[in-house]
Order: sequence, then structure tokens, then C-alpha cells
Amino acid sequence: MATIKVHAFNIGNGNVDFYLTAMTAKEIFQFSKVSRVDEDPNVGYQRFLSEKRATAIAEYIDAGNILPGAIVLSAQENAQLSFKDDILSINLEAGSFFVIDGQHRLYGSEKAANEIRLPVCILDGLDHREEVQYFLDINSTQKGVPKTLRIELMKFLSEPDSIDAIRNRLFKDLNESPESPLYDRMSATSSGPGRLSLVPFQAAVDPLLTGDILGQFTYEDKKRLLINYLSAVERVLDKVDGKSGRLVTSAFFQAVFKVFDKVCHLSIMHCKNYSTDAMTQILDGISSVDMDRHSGSNQQAINELAAELSTLLEIHSQRLGTPAGLL
Repeated sequence: MATIKVHAFNIGNGNVDFYLTAMTAKEIFQFSKVSRVDEDPNVGYQRFLSEKRATAIAEYIDAGNILPGAIVLSAQENAQLSFKDDILSINLEAGSFFVIDGQHRLYGSEKAANEIRLPVCILDGLDHREEVQYFLDINSTQKGVPKTLRIELMKFLSEPDSIDAIRNRLFKDLNESPESPLYDRMSATSSGPGRLSLVPFQAAVDPLLTGDILGQFTYEDKKRLLINYLSAVERVLDKVDGKSGRLVTSAFFQAVFKVFDKVCHLSIMHCKNYSTDAMTQILDGISSVDMDRHSGSNQQAINELAAELSTLLEIHSQRLGTPAGLL
């Protein structure tokens, strides 16, 4: 048995002591458990946690990063905590702590080559029922960062010419440009009726940014080509639906961008340019699509709608005939 002393603060409520301190993974890991079944911490961690996730955390630490999230522990009787003058004394032996939250962070930190100090919260005086309740409270109320917000935040980490940076800039400019059909119809941090979020925009546009057509242009020309395309789609929707609301629905937006390259190729072939008028002439071919048959929003539904749009475009191209001046 070993005893360690660490600086700490007690912010408990009188019934339960709650200590804030910092410790290394080596100080905690061998004396903690994540399971009521396995006494060996290595067995318990391997049984209940993701080795892949722990390895990723270890690599993150070894790359020179720190982990700001606290490890939440429940001190067991054999920990024999004592606190005086801001010094917390802990007897360390097998099973001194039960890990309530931060299991993967602790396991990953222990696996890392670099040793770092971890923020630690230690609850003392909990019975088994209270430990379970705290575990459920913490893990049931935590909410992951929405995907649309994660994508938006990536702009602060992206290189200026990266796909992330170009896509986020396009999203912002298309939402703020009055000539864009998406003007004031998008939201970078949330999704809702009548507004296109960053998630479907990313799914639709990212593959095109490295493609043969959109990838060849400067940023300003990329934006101009997208505005031309969106304007042509909007015109066709106005004919079909009498309004363009469908443009900012996630499934349709992704599907119509799956045929972006085809529309561009046909515009060059039949009209020799990428103007809005040329693209409208090509996209008129999708006017007969039966949208009632495509009410789903999952990936299969998106792919099926895109396949029908592609077929309709091919039929329309044949009806337009062989372009003049090709031979």
C-alpha cells in the first residue's frame, strides 16, 4: 500500500466530499476499476472499453496534446481519504477508486508514452446506489457536439486552401450573397425547416471540390459556377412546384448535386458554356421527376433520386439531339 499527498480543493456539499485535484494516469490506473466484476483493472478496461478509442487518445497525448476533461472517481473505503490544509492524502491499493466518468481518457492516458497530469474529481462518501446514480446522471445527460457545429468549428483548424476551408467559405458566401439562390436560407450551426445546414452541404459539395470540373477553377469561379447551377435548379423547381423550397431540403440538395458533373458536361456539349441559361436548358430534363416517389431522406433514398435524375438527363440529352459544330 502506498500513500500519496496532492493539493486539492473540497467543494462538496456537506453530505458528500468533492475534491478537485490533478494526478497522473500511473497514480490512478492500477488502483481503479471500471467494473464490479473484474478485480484486475487491465481486464476490466479491456472488457468494457474500446481499445481503438483508448489508443487514439494515447496517440493524441503523445502528439503533445493535453486532456482538459476531468476524470470522475468515487473513492472506496480502502482509499482512506484525509484532507487538511488543502492537502488530500490517499491510500493507494487495488480498487481504491471506482471510475464514474472518463474511463477512456484514463485508459488512453495510461497507454500513452508521455505522462501527463489529469484533472481529477474525487467523490467521497458514496454508496453503491449513489455511484450508479452519478454514473447514469453524467452519461445520460451528456450530449455530443452536433455534426453541423463540428463542421463549422473546423474552419478554425483548417488550412486556407484545404477542402474544409473552401467549403466553409462557399457556405458563408452563398448564404450572404443576394444573387445566390441560397441567400439567407442556410445555417452553419443548426438545422430546421426551410434552412439548409452545413451537413448536407458538405456531403453534396466536398466530392466536387476535388473533381474534374469544380476542382479546376479558382475560388471565385467555383462560386460563380455554383450560383449558376443553383439558379438553374431554382428555375426548374419554380416550373415544377411553383416555388423553390425543395432546394434547401437535405435529400433533394444532395441528390441534385450528384448530377452536377453530368449537367456541366451536357451544358458544354449542347450549349458550349456553363451559364445559368445553358444549365437550365439541360436541367429541364428533370422536370418530369415524380417527387412523390422519393419521400425518404436516408442515403438510399438520396441515391435513388439521384439515379432517376441522371436517367432523365440522359433521355433529355438524346432529345436535344447532336449538338451543332461538333464535327
